[in-house]
Amino acid sequence: MEICLILIYLFCFFIPSFVLNILQYRHIQTALTFKPVLLSPHQYIEAGNYAMDKLRLSILESCTDLIFFIFWITYGVEGLNWLVHYFSLPRALDANSALVVIGFLLIAQIFSLPFKYYQEMILDKRYGFSKQTHFLFFLDFVKSFALIAILGGLVLYVLVCLIHEFSFWWFWSALFLFCVMIGINFLYPTLIAPLFNTFTPLEDFALKEKIEKLLENVGFKSSGVFVMDASKRDGRLNAYFGGFGKNKRVVLFDTLLDKISSGGLLAILGHELGHFKHKDLLFNVLLSGSFIFLAFFSASQLPQSLFDGLDLQKNAGNLLLILFLFFPIISFWFLPIVSYFSRRAEYRADLFGASLTSKKALAEALVRLVNENKSFPSSHFLYIFFYYSHPPLLERLKALDYEF
Repeated sequence: MEICLILIYLFCFFIPSFVLNILQYRHIQTALTFKPVLLSPHQYIEAGNYAMDKLRLSILESCTDLIFFIFWITYGVEGLNWLVHYFSLPRALDANSALVVIGFLLIAQIFSLPFKYYQEMILDKRYGFSKQTHFLFFLDFVKSFALIAILGGLVLYVLVCLIHEFSFWWFWSALFLFCVMIGINFLYPTLIAPLFNTFTPLEDFALKEKIEKLLENVGFKSSGVFVMDASKRDGRLNAYFGGFGKNKRVVLFDTLLDKISSGGLLAILGHELGHFKHKDLLFNVLLSGSFIFLAFFSASQLPQSLFDGLDLQKNAGNLLLILFLFFPIISFWFLPIVSYFSRRAEYRADLFGASLTSKKALAEALVRLVNENKSFPSSHFLYIFFYYSHPPLLERLKALDYEF
């Protein structure tokens, strides 16, 4: 039965995603022979090379993931079960099952480390993005590892208990995970994000006053405007609204303040406020919730006959582990739905942001972001369909009546 599972992974995920990466790679190669748009000739070539380097890394990582999938399906799941139960306490089924899954997740984190290291410490440094030291890189990894081990362990233990206790376990497990997702979003700005970055109140009084006036006009109540020390890790520009309810806050990257005019900054924030005005965040939460319920329902329908030697009905750890192994397949085919609605929301947010400032201010700010972030302005239409949560920049600029 292992062959059947491997073929499902191959034809439902690995091959389609591999083909998309190749199509995107060849599209960029061809586009580099055309006249540059939005970028200078040097920046255009550099952005294209950076995009192709990332695609090569993604292809290599996908091939490695396939090897690990085959390993887990054939030997890894049974081996990890044996190891956990050999060292575990007797009559502690729920705890042992949770340990199996958390062990799998932590091992996956360790094996993804070389790719993360190459991306951030070699590739991003080569193109002038990454600013972080080796100490900071590994400190971030240790913190993330600890969060997965502690918080992930608690969440997985509850999931295992729900699976063992309820006949409609998929519904209660999905509902619990949905609540966890909302809780994390609520706590992220004040408890989780500060573990990795320092947030200080915006000191530019004139700019702060303009931002607060902008927020007031839209009815957005925040806990403050903060500057994040993003430059200690990366030179790219960004800004976001984080949190739910009273925990909502405006976060500006310090890199953004250095390179974007106040008019451009207000236009970018106006775009983000468009998402708030159109309740895109609420829609995204509901869409994510739908995906969680779909994933758990799909897991509940898996026939035991596919998994020789693994008792999915009595061992919730094995069930969750299989769900994580097949998660890429479910998310891959669900992603185009998310991307479609997200791209529509971006157009609406652009128009709203432009109405608060001007189309010209927002368009010029977007062009500035492309130049600073070395974003290649052209992509294959299938790659856009699957992976782009934002419309291609050229299309966004056309909607804003920008003159090239």
